[in-house]
Amino acid sequence: MKKILALILTVVLGVAACMGLTACGGDSDLQRVKDNNKLVVGVTVYPPMDYVDDQGEWAGFDAELAKMFAEELGVNCQIVIITWAQKVAELNSKQIDLVWNGMTASEELGAQIDFSVSYAKNAQVAVVKADSAITSKDQIKTAKVAVEAGSAGADVAADEAMTTVNPVTAQVDAINEVKAGTSDVAIIDITMAQSVVGKGEYAGLKIVEGVSYGDEIFAVGLRKGSDLKAKLDTFLKAKYADGTITALALEYGVGLNTEALAG
Repeated sequence: MKKILALILTVVLGVAACMGLTACGGDSDLQRVKDNNKLVVGVTVYPPMDYVDDQGEWAGFDAELAKMFAEELGVNCQIVIITWAQKVAELNSKQIDLVWNGMTASEELGAQIDFSVSYAKNAQVAVVKADSAITSKDQIKTAKVAVEAGSAGADVAADEAMTTVNPVTAQVDAINEVKAGTSDVAIIDITMAQSVVGKGEYAGLKIVEGVSYGDEIFAVGLRKGSDLKAKLDTFLKAKYADGTITALALEYGVGLNTEALAG
């Protein structure tokens, strides 16, 4: 009987020790990442933030930082492509640990997930064919507009009451719609637009001059209450302080949120 009571007491004390703590592994994202020896980062193909280079490796402003963060944690970095409209579900189901993909830190999204410290600034712009006669917001409003589903561009289309909206899976799909002539306009991030429009396969496209929508900030997305946040915030601020983030911003043409990073 004494042995049984002692065993019961041991189990009860063990459960009590785990309740409210992350050290037992159940609620700790940091511990799970270390146990799995990998940080799983969800992205879409979105130059200059995340894209596959000529060697078949993930590159870009966000991809490079994600790899550095994983290295600091002492684990491998696994970058996977997600469906943008499902990013919250993929985070909450623990299929991914972070969304690191030039993500707008909106108030609406912040009700569902946590954000890291903001590291970059952004806005939405309109991309059209180089010979397009579209020059104003009024004309865009009545054109056929391609947007990434679940994105800030989709929010702009709704807020501006654009009449014909074509939701696609990724921002690159939106500009491909314009390139193919199946949409008149793509509303995408200025960061991506400045990186690809007017170059290479997108040489026949242009950004509508003088048209932009809103000011945004980029942040990394985490599950609510994730204990990775403190580590990630410290990492981002340290990489700004030592000049790493500034150097990457110059390389990839990204506008930094210096006020947040230096705070």
